[in-house]
Amino acid sequence: MNKIRFEPTANSITTKAMIEGPYGVLNVTLILDTGATYVHLPWRILEALGYEPSNIHKKERIITASGIEFAPKLKVRKITSLGVEAKGVEVICHDLPPETRVDGLLGLSFLKNFNIHLQFKRGIIEIG
Repeated sequence: MNKIRFEPTANSITTKAMIEGPYGVLNVTLILDTGATYVHLPWRILEALGYEPSNIHKKERIITASGIEFAPKLKVRKITSLGVEAKGVEVICHDLPPETRVDGLLGLSFLKNFNIHLQFKRGIIEIG
């Protein structure tokens, strides 16, 4: 099990991630979100990696703070974060508001590949 520390008094848990696509790998900053069904990545990141979300005609219904939206869903080659990696992860192409100051969300489509123990009071994530 990997052990990662986070600030227990922070409003969110942010983590670095590497996303792999046809054009290579990009480093991003994501919020750990156990309430998000999928990893959310912005259009600019997915397009820079060689994916074409605009060519996906079937959209996934997502619930956001501003209401219900429909966004492209696709699989990325690999995501590495929190010291672990998962291949063929489903992601939603969705831009977060600029005020979030992160690139996206690390949701269940990545997290469900692992056993996770969150110790909020101690500020520790155990994953493996």
